[in-house]
Amino acid sequence: METILQRLTDLEEVHDAILVGKDGLIVSGILHSEDEEVIGAMGAAAFGSIGDLTAQVHSSEARHVIVETKSGTIQMEEAGDLILIVTTQGSGNLGRVRVEMKKACRQLIDLVASY
Repeated sequence: METILQRLTDLEEVHDAILVGKDGLIVSGILHSEDEEVIGAMGAAAFGSIGDLTAQVHSSEARHVIVETKSGTIQMEEAGDLILIVTTQGSGNLGRVRVEMKKACRQLIDLVASY
């Protein structure tokens, strides 16, 4: 798992990559912050709330969430029973980050299924 996350953080745009359970517990992560547990819990809660909103409005599940801030983005994507959370800094190629996140999620789902 760490190898998959490391490949994400090797992208110029990506600052942090963390994998959390839907309960907010950390599975694996590469962060430049000591608030790993807080970020994981808040990210899982936010993704869950956005999922509830999309289910209510569009009768479907959220796939990928992008939160834009002044200094970068927070992107979240479901990977089976886990959530991949990636932060970026600056305005780099967000499409590339999204594509790489999708690839990482497929790999993570396959990896978890093999256990």
